[in-house]
Amino acid sequence: MLRGNQVEIKNLKTQLSGHYPILGVLFASFMVLTSTGSYFNWDSQLEFEAASNVIAKGFPYVTTGLMINQPPLGFYMDAPVFHVWGLSYLNGVGIASTFGLGVVLALYALGTLLYDKRTGIVAAALFGLVPWHVYISRIFLIDNQFLFFGLLFLTAAIIAVKKNSEKLILTAAILFTVAFMTKLFTIFLLIPLLLTIFLRKDWNFKITIRKALIFLAPSIILQAIWFGGFANQNFLGVYFSSDFTHPELVANPSLLFLPVIFVKSAGWFLFVAGLLALALAAIYRKTLKKFLWLDAVCVGTIAAVTAVDLVFVLGFHLTVPYISAFKYNYVALPFFCLLAASLIHKGSLLLGSVKRKTKEFYIRLGLVGFGVALLFASLLESILFLEKWTGFVAFGVDTVTYYGFNVFTEPVYTNLILFHNAAFLLLICSLALPMLVRPLRKKLGS
Repeated sequence: MLRGNQVEIKNLKTQLSGHYPILGVLFASFMVLTSTGSYFNWDSQLEFEAASNVIAKGFPYVTTGLMINQPPLGFYMDAPVFHVWGLSYLNGVGIASTFGLGVVLALYALGTLLYDKRTGIVAAALFGLVPWHVYISRIFLIDNQFLFFGLLFLTAAIIAVKKNSEKLILTAAILFTVAFMTKLFTIFLLIPLLLTIFLRKDWNFKITIRKALIFLAPSIILQAIWFGGFANQNFLGVYFSSDFTHPELVANPSLLFLPVIFVKSAGWFLFVAGLLALALAAIYRKTLKKFLWLDAVCVGTIAAVTAVDLVFVLGFHLTVPYISAFKYNYVALPFFCLLAASLIHKGSLLLGSVKRKTKEFYIRLGLVGFGVALLFASLLESILFLEKWTGFVAFGVDTVTYYGFNVFTEPVYTNLILFHNAAFLLLICSLALPMLVRPLRKKLGS
């Protein structure tokens, strides 16, 4: 019995030792978040009011006398924290930051499952520093809560599809229900799952009525209980947000509002790195053929999310999806990071499949080196942006329209640049260390 326990502990240590770089990435992200001020805007005040009324009245009421017109579970998850630590806006921001770190970890798990640990750790690092994520983690919004449970759902669902397991389907269904009953945008995460099922036919997973019912039942039951029994609005209230019924329409939306918001929220280099990753897969598709379905999943998800926002804005001229494109497209950000981070694994395969000291090798080396430089530049661009913007922050979709973040509290640390630089150095070391340790282990092993 003792020997069995020792073997289990040894196996656990072996598994954990392979994932130690994520601890450095998480701590670096924690340093950045805690050294960034806290923010508020109209959305965060409304959501904090809903969470406050869960404590005071048991239900997420807002000033209209109705319950907030969105799924309620996120506010009920916040309630125990407010009970223990006290009902204050700063504690609410702390919840958002905690789930923000959870999203970084969940993205690492998804990237490791789909690609490998190198891609997972780089994707987590990119996401952990990108301003889009940092600012949304320093304001009381439920976006990180739904994205955390949504990425966990997607990870569990892909494992369920690969293993063709009904028990895992039920686990994924519960996680999906938690995410969906936190925010409707979770529905976008069904797209990568459906693409995976369609593209990986060799996994022999078939959608049957039984499997569909196992997956859908928890969500339908919880929706029926809440919107049919408790919520003081119509049963389909979750699907008809006030975003779609806002009386004011945007007359002349900018045709380039999505590229503008992407670049302002995440910088140029992240998207250039993603485009290079796609270009390499297309040019060297025989060598990188195992990545084609993964790239299709990422691109398909990004395309679906952005297409919906484009239809709302350019088709129906809806105001909120235009002004709040920053929030509407947040669910696509992890897939941008995965696509860009795949450069590491793709580069390794490209260099390993050709003889050294040949012309082709040096061409590939130049392309891979350019890709690594883009990833480094993306991280550097993010940290420089965070050091520059410490007051009111606005993410505009055109020259006059923006989604704003008003300062609630200033950064805690006076020497912000030094603290951010320390976090950046820790993150780079966390990424580089495995590349140094792996050859050393091989030498010691031989």
